[in-house]
Order: sequence, then C-alpha cells, then structure tokens
Amino acid sequence: MTRRNRLAWLVCCAAVLGLAAGCQSASSQVRKPCVEMDPCAERLHELCGHFLLYYSSHKHLPDNLDELRAQDPKSLPPLVCPASGKPYVYHPRPADGLLLLDAEPCHAGRGWAITTETGATGQITLRVRLLPESPARPAN
Repeated sequence: MTRRNRLAWLVCCAAVLGLAAGCQSASSQVRKPCVEMDPCAERLHELCGHFLLYYSSHKHLPDNLDELRAQDPKSLPPLVCPASGKPYVYHPRPADGLLLLDAEPCHAGRGWAITTETGATGQITLRVRLLPESPARPAN
C-alpha cells in the first residue's frame, strides 16, 4: 500500500469514527421544545398581540374566547394547538397567571402557555412559556 493510499485510508477511518461518535439514537435524545421553532409557541405569540389589542380597547381581558374572536375574526389564528389539534384552555381571570394553555402536554411531555402579570399601574405583561412537565392545571 502506498503512502498516499494509507493516508486516504486513515482519513476515511477517522471520518467514519467521528461520525459514529457523534451519532445518537433519536430515542436517547429528548429535546426541549424551542419557542423560536415550535408552531404552537409561535401561534401563542400571535395570540398575545390579539389579547393586548383587546385589553387596550376594553381595559380588561375578554370574558371568553368568543369576545376575542369577535374583535377581529379574520386575522385571529385558530385557537387550537397545532400539534394536538385540541382547543386551548382559557382562564380569563387567572389566579396562577396561566391565561391560555395547551389542553395536553404534547410538546416533549410539556405544554405551552400564555402567562400574565399585572403591574402596579394596571398594565399587563403577557409571555409565552413552556410549562413544567407536570404543571398543576386549573380546572375549566
């Protein structure tokens, strides 16, 4: 074997070993859903804008999702999780801060939610958050 062939063979072996070392089965990796890449999180971010528009006009959150829908029915995204197809659960006066959340934790065992905080001046802040694996879900 020539020196050139030996070198090519060593490079090939190193590449194969490097690839094998970097490979892991999909079942051994549980990836945390990412807000920038999850369609459910993106939808909830869009819904935050609709809630804030409603709040700025009415000075309170809607009593139900039909009120939100009536404000701008053409631009409101579907009120269902894109992954599970189940409707979001809405809590108009959330004691625990969970305003709108996934009906089931279908994002790697977790669920997305819109949370709310009210400041001292009455302003609200909405955030899209990934809930813990076993959140205490409020009753409907």
